[in-house]
Amino acid sequence: MPALQVRDFPADLYEDLKKCAAREHRSMAQQTIKAVEEMLNRRKFSVFSSVKKKTFDVETDAERIRRIEKRKALFAEIEELSKKLPKDLPDAAEINRMGHYERDKRIMEPLGIEVSYDDYI
Repeated sequence: MPALQVRDFPADLYEDLKKCAAREHRSMAQQTIKAVEEMLNRRKFSVFSSVKKKTFDVETDAERIRRIEKRKALFAEIEELSKKLPKDLPDAAEINRMGHYERDKRIMEPLGIEVSYDDYI
């Protein structure tokens, strides 16, 4: 049977492997073989499986620059659109409060309970 020698094996990884082997009641050699088998089976499964897992490609510098420029253009467009909004437009918190008030009013008034917008400020 072939033998495998690994040089410069990280000490912390070695200790983790040793603990794992002890937990699994295996020798270090058996645990190493098991770990390599599992890793290769996962890789084989992820490459040949009909169920595709989401993978992330490393983007090139050019792609990253295009993505950044696209984002800058979108922010500029948002900035221009925000200049066209009415100055008295309520902020998000105020719109949220108005929505809660309207919802509670629809629920409470048929029950004879008065709802005041002042309760939401």
